[in-house]
Amino acid sequence: MKKSLSIFLAVLFCCISLAGCTIEVEEAQQEEKKADYSIYYLSGDETELEQRDYKPKEEEAEYMIKDLMQRLGKMAAEGEEIALLPKEVTINSYTAAEKVLTIDFNDQYSKMSRVREILVRAGIVKMFVQIPGIQAVRFTVNGQDLTDSKNQKIGDMDESTFVEYSGENMDKYRYDTFTLYFTDKTGTNLVAEKRNVYYKKSLPKERVVLEQLAKGPMVKGNYPTIPGNTLVTSTSISDRVCYLNLERGFLDYALDVSEEVRVYSVVNSVLAACDADKVQISVDGSSEGNFGNEMPLYSYYQQNEELIVQEEDQK
Repeated sequence: MKKSLSIFLAVLFCCISLAGCTIEVEEAQQEEKKADYSIYYLSGDETELEQRDYKPKEEEAEYMIKDLMQRLGKMAAEGEEIALLPKEVTINSYTAAEKVLTIDFNDQYSKMSRVREILVRAGIVKMFVQIPGIQAVRFTVNGQDLTDSKNQKIGDMDESTFVEYSGENMDKYRYDTFTLYFTDKTGTNLVAEKRNVYYKKSLPKERVVLEQLAKGPMVKGNYPTIPGNTLVTSTSISDRVCYLNLERGFLDYALDVSEEVRVYSVVNSVLAACDADKVQISVDGSSEGNFGNEMPLYSYYQQNEELIVQEEDQK
């Protein structure tokens, strides 16, 4: 009898221990899940972004926006990181509407050095686009849209606006404003969309344009024209002809968009950025066959302005 009781107690103890382990594992998994967010600071020498796990007490958009806003001007709890915003830069207000978070800064924002301003902007955008329901961030200074060195509006930014870089290597990167052509709701017209991008100088502009085009539009009412997984195998420009070699997924994309719009979405976007007059598209290294039913791949395509509609024409 005593032996049976001992065995029973041993089994019971094991069950309790296993249950405890299960609870610990579940708690660990929950903690791991909560670490899906990040918060950004500047490195001690202000040359790059430092990333840390961010675990909000609530995962509601309103709470996270307010919480991260309060953290922008605060230093990290430990280490040598520096807060993104200098003490003199303050936030006047912020609003979230139609998946875009608009942050208005005081005029001291414009007095930051170029290197720090770019890092600050990248860190802030990366933080806030993590929040459920926020897809882009827009900066204003005293109610006026933030502009670049060419006095052009920066506009909406998302994580794809910024590449990974450090301030030490700023000379290896460049900043450009590209004109990308997407389609309207009819799928038969092209609409222009400006996009500001920081990218490696070693990357050809035509490759950057195609990668941005594949990311899709950021302006409400515009629609994609090429697959999001479009891969560029190679690009080259010779005798003012831009040669693009894309993977086969470019042909297989199923969308209610005319084949003419899809081709000239690429052609017009590339020619707007590059020193070329014509574009030839190859797929998997071959220019044989057609894109769709009537557009030969071997053709040299020039800019088509007839397909472009102005914003007021869409109303």
